Amino acid sequence: MENKITGSCYYGKIHFELSNNPKLVVNCHCDDCKKRNGSAFSTYIAVSENDFHLSQGENVIKQFEAENIGIKYFCTECGSPVYNNNFRLPGLSLILYGALTNPAAFKSKFNVFCSTKHTWVDYINNIPSFQETIER
Repeated sequence: MENKITGSCYYGKIHFELSNNPKLVVNCHCDDCKKRNGSAFSTYIAVSENDFHLSQGENVIKQFEAENIGIKYFCTECGSPVYNNNFRLPGLSLILYGALTNPAAFKSKFNVFCSTKHTWVDYINNIPSFQETIER
């Protein structure tokens, strides 16, 4: 691996690094991800559990077991979700895209659970866009 892949929670209390490149990058449109992450869809970086290493923050990371889905890990200081272990994908850790230091280095390969995808997601590039926030 050429460049070290790192990430953190919003406040920087939790830090992690990956010892290998991701196995895949995926957008998930399931209702569980939308509800738990407060977004129209979630983008995950899938890595082997053995390649994911917490380097800081074990004392502020908390886990929540979502019945029949998996275990969600988040920061108790800022509330940022950091990674998940999905029961359907044993051996993988699913890191939330926004937790990466340089997420733009990775592009999604496919979408899953498109049966519950919001219809407007396909047209997002057709609406007005601004480089920064707009003033009122």
